[in-house]
Amino acid sequence: MKDYSLNYNDSKKFILSYKIENGKIVAKLASGELYIVPYSEENENKIISRMEEQARNAQPKPLKSSDKILAISHPLLLPIAIMNLINNDGWFYCMILAIIAGGAIYYPAKAITNAIKKRDIKKLNYFLDNKKKLNESIEKSENMILSVSKKAVKEIELQRSKNKQPFNINNIDKYSLSDLKALKENIERISTFGFNEEEPISEDTKEEKGPVLKKT
Repeated sequence: MKDYSLNYNDSKKFILSYKIENGKIVAKLASGELYIVPYSEENENKIISRMEEQARNAQPKPLKSSDKILAISHPLLLPIAIMNLINNDGWFYCMILAIIAGGAIYYPAKAITNAIKKRDIKKLNYFLDNKKKLNESIEKSENMILSVSKKAVKEIELQRSKNKQPFNINNIDKYSLSDLKALKENIERISTFGFNEEEPISEDTKEEKGPVLKKT
């Protein structure tokens, strides 16, 4: 999962992902450190629970007060700096213009980053609300994967080949919010129509047509 730690101390306890190697669980922390514990189902479940708790509490980092002040003041500084530069041709005003230019890049970039994180948080909550239904339904119907991205299908197949649940907090970054919504819609559609799910339906399946009758 993405890093939603609040500060450096928090980052030393924030688990981004984990893997199992040589009988040990290797957890990657937001601080860049690795935390290693002996493998057991109980230890793995504790890590999963902590990651899910992190996901439930995830929030984009708020702008600092200084950032908000600079964001408001930048547009006001621009006309002042230009007029002074024209009249005085001073290096000081060139420096102000450089700061303004830097801010013009920084703030939109930060806004975009926050927008991406907000969508990711929406995905995390959507996943947590539907993970049980997703995992149970994928075992019953292969047709769940219709209209889902190739990346998501590949991840589902990989996890199933390892006898693991396809949808879990440790691989949530492999799926988009659109993938999860498409999967849930497929579940609801199958449930509504009550289709026989013994044979998977291929996206390439074409409607069979009868013989064309010629006019006489």
